[in-house]
Amino acid sequence: MPLFDPTTPFAPQFSADPYRSATLPGFWYYDPAIFAAEREAIFYKSWQFAGYQADLKEPGAYITAEILDQKVFVIRAKDGALLAFHNVCMHRGHTLLEGKGEKTIITCPFHAWSYDTHGALKAAGNAENVRGFRHEDFSLTPVQVETFLHMVFVNLDPKAPSLASQAGAFERYVREHIPRFDELKFARRDPIPIASNWKFVFDGLECYHCPVIHPEAVKAADYDKRQQWSEGIYSIHFTPPRAGIAKEDHLFGFRAESGDLPVSYVLYLWPNNMFMARRGEPNFAFAHVMPTGLETTIVNIDHFYLSSPPKPENVRTMDAARDVIWPQDTRAMALQQLGVHARGYRQGRLMVDKAHTYRSEHTTHHFDKMVWDAVTGAMPDAARMPSERYRAAE
Repeated sequence: MPLFDPTTPFAPQFSADPYRSATLPGFWYYDPAIFAAEREAIFYKSWQFAGYQADLKEPGAYITAEILDQKVFVIRAKDGALLAFHNVCMHRGHTLLEGKGEKTIITCPFHAWSYDTHGALKAAGNAENVRGFRHEDFSLTPVQVETFLHMVFVNLDPKAPSLASQAGAFERYVREHIPRFDELKFARRDPIPIASNWKFVFDGLECYHCPVIHPEAVKAADYDKRQQWSEGIYSIHFTPPRAGIAKEDHLFGFRAESGDLPVSYVLYLWPNNMFMARRGEPNFAFAHVMPTGLETTIVNIDHFYLSSPPKPENVRTMDAARDVIWPQDTRAMALQQLGVHARGYRQGRLMVDKAHTYRSEHTTHHFDKMVWDAVTGAMPDAARMPSERYRAAE
């Protein structure tokens, strides 16, 4: 029977073997039960971007972040330690901090319970008149925190292995291949809303689609020489320029000089982070991807350059990414999101070739397998579970 017949029993053909694997099932991109499993098994157990070290230099400096519906804050303690906590008062659950700033005493805006920078409760009004009240019972709940590149990441799972143990080689790769990385300065943030499930962003970690939907970029890039591979929780992709235009990229405005980036990079870090550097003068962009719902996503892209404020050619590069490249991708993702709802579709086939050419989808499989393992591990029948649409057809 044909795979796409919605009246037949459905057994997904996703495989650990990339050369034989189908795509993730279509319903994995809109089924509430799948998304609930992802929340618990992926977002609450992985290292999540919280902010930048530049905002946490002085004692008392803090930043806040959200991981789906979970609020956290990171603070530089008075003794210099970098600490993170759930952003909630232990009295009645009020949010403690918003935005970023500096505080050496954290006071709840609801009933004025106060905590020090190590999360210890220091004052609770009327506590002396409450039988058996002990301040030490109401310290803030800590969250794992690590620095990575010039960023700060947190993990809600107290048992999770360190980010350094999983991605230390990735960090070294970035520092070795992005010249003058620590001199790069924040230029601007571009928010990109997408009408699709968050996974479609990282399913795009291939260049099978590049000649089709990115014709402007293809003029400057030699995709036949593109290389892409995966290790552990990250993947690396780089593309050299086409011969004859090595000194200038007319779309992005780069003029390559001696010592600059000779190739363009797209780098992925599990589960929802993408890093980019375009050829030319030293630069870096970080795309942080966060679901805003089952079928909606926000991508915040932070750009970094040597000059502050950025030079006109830097602005041109940012504008080209925001106004040309990303709209091409986001339109494709939105149409995929509509397509997976089709009653005539259940799943497709990943196009993985032995040579791992630019058209091979092996890095997409790498991402999909991590999602598959996390979800099916948290919800063993997820692979066989039909969507509500399929269930109605049976």
